[in-house]
Amino acid sequence: MEQEKKDESNKTSFSKGLLEFLKEYSVIGLAIGVIVAQTSKDLIDSIVKGIFTPLIDLIVPGEKFSNLAFNLAGTRFDIGTIISSLLTFIIVMVILYVVVKKILKRDDLIKK
Repeated sequence: MEQEKKDESNKTSFSKGLLEFLKEYSVIGLAIGVIVAQTSKDLIDSIVKGIFTPLIDLIVPGEKFSNLAFNLAGTRFDIGTIISSLLTFIIVMVILYVVVKKILKRDDLIKK
């Protein structure tokens, strides 16, 4: 009987400790940020593949942009994927720059 009370006490202290940890270190906010960042990356990947890649395909005649590659000494270098990733990176950086600049303009959002 006493062991059961001790086990129940340990469970409640663990759950209280876990909740305090989640609140103190903003783990839930961080998790939400990671989820939003991943979905934003997926959106930007789609924009690059759906808009920018076809535009580059129009500029680079003949071969599809995504298949752009060259072989050197029997090794294939996939330039299309690298350029696509570079475009995605640049778009993400521009969006982050704009968003951060807007946030930094609002002094009431920044704790001093």
